[in-house]
Amino acid sequence: MFGMTQWDKASPAFRKAISAKLDELFGQPEGPVLVLVSGGLDSMLLTEALHVAGYPLHLLHVNYGLRGAESDGDEALVRHWAAAAACSILVVTAPANFGSASDLQSRARELRYGAARKLAEEVGATAIATAHHADDAIETFLLFAARGTGIDGLISLAESQGILRRPFLEFHKSELRQEAIKIGLHWRDDASNEGDRYTRNHLRHHALPALEQAIPQARDGIRTTMRRLRQLQRFAEVAIQRESSLYTALSRQLPGARVLYREALAHPHSEIIVYQLLKSYAPFELDALRQLAASQVGAYLEREGWRVWADREGLLLLPISNFMFRETPAGETVTLPLWDGKIWHQRVEVAKQRVQGRPTSMGSALEPLSCSLPEGAVWRLWQEADFIQPLGLSGRKKVSDALTQAKVPSPVRREVVVLAIDGGPGEVLWIPGIRLSQTIAVAPDADNALRWTLNYL
Repeated sequence: MFGMTQWDKASPAFRKAISAKLDELFGQPEGPVLVLVSGGLDSMLLTEALHVAGYPLHLLHVNYGLRGAESDGDEALVRHWAAAAACSILVVTAPANFGSASDLQSRARELRYGAARKLAEEVGATAIATAHHADDAIETFLLFAARGTGIDGLISLAESQGILRRPFLEFHKSELRQEAIKIGLHWRDDASNEGDRYTRNHLRHHALPALEQAIPQARDGIRTTMRRLRQLQRFAEVAIQRESSLYTALSRQLPGARVLYREALAHPHSEIIVYQLLKSYAPFELDALRQLAASQVGAYLEREGWRVWADREGLLLLPISNFMFRETPAGETVTLPLWDGKIWHQRVEVAKQRVQGRPTSMGSALEPLSCSLPEGAVWRLWQEADFIQPLGLSGRKKVSDALTQAKVPSPVRREVVVLAIDGGPGEVLWIPGIRLSQTIAVAPDADNALRWTLNYL
């Protein structure tokens, strides 16, 4: 029999502590809560606690198919509990041969949390609950400490992370087992946890017992250390955020880009400052950033979908661009990005119209006047061998040199669109915002011209 009737058998201190923790992490039982349920002791106990507290539950179980009939037995238990408690359940089945590829634990985690986030969005869940406990956190602490990490790695299992909630994080496995036995909880043990195939299991079966033999209070000591590290991390985050304007700002030239000032790299506590400022983007190493800061403008580092560029403003942080521009006939109105000499505009509409009579002004490089265009002229991305014959200057100029003189920011330099004689590489007629070619300049005795206008979108 599943349900509330067994919960009263739990110790009063445990019930009181769990009630307070659920209220702290989930608030009043109003919005739906999604629970990841494996069928093991920890997740079944958490599901029972949430159900007794009155939270509307949606259960998610992943059958990885790694243990044959035992995996199916886990699924059957979770389905049975959901039916008895009248809770909705989604069972996700892993693809065939899921266990045959490498990096099993990482792929299993991605499958589990990917399905959880999708289901949470579908049902409008306000939180995703997992049954990680203090021993899980201690194992994670030792694992990351041995590999070398910052504070975030040592305390990577937190009670609240985004939509994730971990109510059992202050309880040891032994405490949870005692309470589960008291209430007569039904659960299934995973035999694979008894082996040493995975590093975490080896720590659990060998390293931790050896540590406890030397220092009996090791588990409680590590738990206290993690609690103090969380406090230290929160203090560092608040302090660095308070002084963040000394180290970083939004770019004045590139909307959406963040500037990391070079001074931050020379600070006595630069390692922690830079880590805190960039940790939500990608793991850029401090030494690599220092080398980049000393590099010429245009150099960059790339990590996990982000790039940091050496630029005049400082180090510019931007997501990797997938900008594409389709070659377009010059006769059409076109939308393109544009550098106006001070700011990069992502979308500018460029149109032309014929002007009758002698023009009184030749306009500017932003909105010039020109004579008729040669047949076959196109809008396209500039190319390395492109050149322009600048109006008011003698001879040719490389387009690359014109971009450098105009101080086009390095991250978007490759995204500059030009008006060219053809698909090129070759002669360019106009670099919007930068240079107009004398090839299409309006003659002094002209009685009509093409007026180019910009509409900033």
